[in-house]
Amino acid sequence: SGKWHFQLAPYAWLAGQEGTVATLPGLSPADIDVNFWDDILGNINLAGMLVAEARRGRYGMFMDIVYTDIETEDPTPYGVLYSAVDSQTKSWMVSVAGLYRLAERQNRFLDVIGGVRYWSVDSELTLEGPQFPSLPERSISNKEGWVDPIVGLKGFVPIGESKFFVSGSFVIGGFGVGSDFMWDAMINFGYQWTKGFSTTIGYRYLDVDYEDDGFLYDVAQRGLTLGLSWRL
Repeated sequence: SGKWHFQLAPYAWLAGQEGTVATLPGLSPADIDVNFWDDILGNINLAGMLVAEARRGRYGMFMDIVYTDIETEDPTPYGVLYSAVDSQTKSWMVSVAGLYRLAERQNRFLDVIGGVRYWSVDSELTLEGPQFPSLPERSISNKEGWVDPIVGLKGFVPIGESKFFVSGSFVIGGFGVGSDFMWDAMINFGYQWTKGFSTTIGYRYLDVDYEDDGFLYDVAQRGLTLGLSWRL
């Protein structure tokens, strides 16, 4: 039809982080292994996620915004000179893409996705607890930003005649344009409380590998998602 439809969906991503980050030239990268249930509740400083979508007929567009500020402290990988390394990563991930409805039947649909994802990663490593009085703490930070092309699919399937449904998406990107490669998969189980309001619980896995001039961000994030959705 010629009518516009809109969707707004704030959500929480209860994700841990695992991977490698490097901002100190000449020194080995620091490993990150943060389990959400054991570690991240005490290490997350701030987080916010939001999806917005607009559609008219077969065509549409959406935006997915993710911001996280996570800080961890681990034993140092840099020998006996320092006792611990503090790692803080502030990251923005903003995806903007067009949608085209490949198929739709009895409230089931499959969309193709094509667009870009902007990354901004501000990493700071601090070497703490010097073993020798002559060695002060050392801290260095680096901020990197890049843009990845992305392509993928997203779909929605109601469960029988009930108000329960399954939705999900799968996106790949980078291809050496920004990051070497990234992929992002999400599956949700939801309930349609009213025509315009639903809730979901799901799981999301995101993996990105970016390296440029000594800066390394090879990180996987995975965990449960909890969402609310309003449709107009």
